[in-house]
Amino acid sequence: MNLTERRKQFLQQIMRLYKKSGLPVHYVTLANLLGVSKWTAYDMLKELEKSGFLKRDYIVNPNELGRSVIVFSPTTKADELFGQIREVTFDADQLNGVKKKVLEMIFELQSTKNLQQSLEFILNEIPKANVRTEFCMYILAILILYLHALGKVQKDMVKNIIVVANRHDIKITLFVGMVVGTAIQSVAQELDPRISDLIGSFLKHLDQLSMNEMQILIEFLQEAIN
Repeated sequence: MNLTERRKQFLQQIMRLYKKSGLPVHYVTLANLLGVSKWTAYDMLKELEKSGFLKRDYIVNPNELGRSVIVFSPTTKADELFGQIREVTFDADQLNGVKKKVLEMIFELQSTKNLQQSLEFILNEIPKANVRTEFCMYILAILILYLHALGKVQKDMVKNIIVVANRHDIKITLFVGMVVGTAIQSVAQELDPRISDLIGSFLKHLDQLSMNEMQILIEFLQEAIN
């Protein structure tokens, strides 16, 4: 299906709402913003969902006990369409602050013992990452949660192998490849297509990182898997 200007308008608006609130968008909210009927908005969002630009979720309606409402959020495909630009920063204090925040998130999620819920939490956080190093840390966080779920033996094996690499970019690429390959075999499920797309974006960012950014990313990875 071709993405007409009208569909782009709807998609851009839902992306703005999602980025502002960090929450999936109800079609009535979008209808009110654009001045169209709720059914027009709903039909348009269904079409965008079929094309892979949106995904739907169901949340409990606070006004009606036991009733759920349909909400939509943009996918990685939507981000790529509009060329989401992430900030580049070399400020050491800012990078260390981001590292601390994401590490704390990982350690908290590891204690929940529910891999899918933890992954969904990170996937919902990623659209808010406006700094490219933060985006890269979130992708590594997803893989670290997979690694944690695989157990100590696999974790130690991955740690030992990446230690022998003498370049930061090779260490990270090795880590990504090993975790993805092992997770698919051991967790007995296909990698979520959203995660596969994000890893592709991550590898593109990796080629553009400065030495300072790469160093902070390696420090993040080492602290997270130790």
